[in-house]
Order: sequence, then C-alpha cells, then structure tokens
Amino acid sequence: MNRTAILASAVVMFLTFQSIAEAASISTRVRILESKVYKQGKLIKQQAKKDHAYTSDLKQGLKEIELLRIELQKFMREKETSKKKPSYDGDLDRAYSFP
Repeated sequence: MNRTAILASAVVMFLTFQSIAEAASISTRVRILESKVYKQGKLIKQQAKKDHAYTSDLKQGLKEIELLRIELQKFMREKETSKKKPSYDGDLDRAYSFP
C-alpha cells in the first residue's frame, strides 16, 4: 500500500472512531438525563399523593367544623327559646303565697 492509501484509511478510521465516541457520549448524556427525569417524575408523583392526602384531610376537617357550627347554632337557638319561655308550673298558684 502506498502512503496515500494508508493516510486515507487512517483518516477514515479516525472519523469513524470520532463519530462512535460522539455517539457514546450522547448516549451517556441521554441515559443521565433519563435517570434525572425518572427521579423528578417519581418525586412529582410522591408530592401529588401527599397533596391529595392533605387536601382530603383538609376537606374532612372542614366538614367536621361545619357540622360543629351547625350543632352550635342549633344549641344556641334551643337556648334562646328556653330563655324566652317562662318557666311556668301550672299547678302552683303564684298570685300570693305566705313566706
């Protein structure tokens, strides 16, 4: 083989190995990014579950507060009506009594 053929084959091999190295580098970067995306996706799902649980707990607490408010209003109405009603005992004559 003459010198030109050897030089040409060396250049072709160099370019081939360079493109293989670049592809390997890109592949490695892609794997790293996929790993990071997977971890972020996992964290987002965990956070979404926590948010959903927190929201349901909050709604349950608000329902309990609303029930307590309704009970309190009912109790206050009953108390007001009991204050308005005179305590009258029909058997007693309150017109006059001796001490």
